Amino acid sequence: MLFALGSNGSGQLGLGHDEDVAVPQAVLASKEIFSSGIKRLLAGGNHTVVLSCDGRAWASGDNSDGRCGTKDGEAEAQFKEIFQPDGRAGKWDDVAATWSATMLTRNNGAETWVCGSGDSGELGLGQGVREAKLMARVPAFPPAGTRIVQLSACMAHVVAVLDDGEVWGWGKGRKGQLGETLEDAWKPRRIENVGFRVERAVCGKDFTCLVGSRDVGEVAMLGPNGRDRFEVKAQAPSKVPDRKEVNASWGSVYMLQESGRVVAWGRDDHGQLPPQDLPLMENIAAGSEHCISLTQDGRVLAWGWGEHGNCGENIDAKGDVKGNFNEIRVSGKVAGLFAGCATSFIATSGG
Repeated sequence: MLFALGSNGSGQLGLGHDEDVAVPQAVLASKEIFSSGIKRLLAGGNHTVVLSCDGRAWASGDNSDGRCGTKDGEAEAQFKEIFQPDGRAGKWDDVAATWSATMLTRNNGAETWVCGSGDSGELGLGQGVREAKLMARVPAFPPAGTRIVQLSACMAHVVAVLDDGEVWGWGKGRKGQLGETLEDAWKPRRIENVGFRVERAVCGKDFTCLVGSRDVGEVAMLGPNGRDRFEVKAQAPSKVPDRKEVNASWGSVYMLQESGRVVAWGRDDHGQLPPQDLPLMENIAAGSEHCISLTQDGRVLAWGWGEHGNCGENIDAKGDVKGNFNEIRVSGKVAGLFAGCATSFIATSGG
């Protein structure tokens, strides 16, 4: 099963309606989505994309500009499958989402496909291309002889980690989130002078965090140049060893270590950073301004900005879960956690 809660004005939770919810509700979807397990779940501003472990993809939410990659042009409140754009048999490998676009890779990471819209080059289709209502392939990317091993995106920029340790990006770049060239990129460009082989990348609103090997855990922050209001760049450590996972919200970075300890820095005005009494974690997922996590003893906890119900029912007068956490209960054993733009998703087995 997949449960959802939070912002739902465009039906992005896939619940069959467009009302925000603060108590987890079961997603309305074909059993095919869950039969092989959920590999990734990514959310834009008003749409959600699910990638299953067998390489199929589904989307729900606003599709007025084609960002869901499905055939219907109206907002949907139930997940529909994203089919291969040219009718070829195959599987999707990875997925990312900006505010109003979706990116998918296939052919073992050798092809990049996009749909939706963006005014800063986040489609990667070339100078001035702002909309792709039908799935379109990003030309000549990745470079010949390489493949994409991970995609990441945030509001208006996208980053791809290649199998040779290089990183490429496109979209908004004026705050340094795409490296030293402080301008938007309308097609993928290589990010220079990283200083180590990159294994993972995560994107915030105005920054990108690159990390190296799991044991050493090198960290490089690209942006935000200029005003670093929440010190997400100034506070960043040079290394976080024994890395298990890395996540980013719009203004913060979260590193889960093998021990279950969370190392985090950045924005905390809504309680986005982990509370001091947080127990050891098994998994953690960061949304736009909140986190949802699984403890080592099997509990689901949430904290941060929860005005839309994405952190559960117990919030303060400002809509926050600040300095503490909520426990969110669902039936079954938790198999995965995912978070988006004021949205939270909990995958379970059994129950």
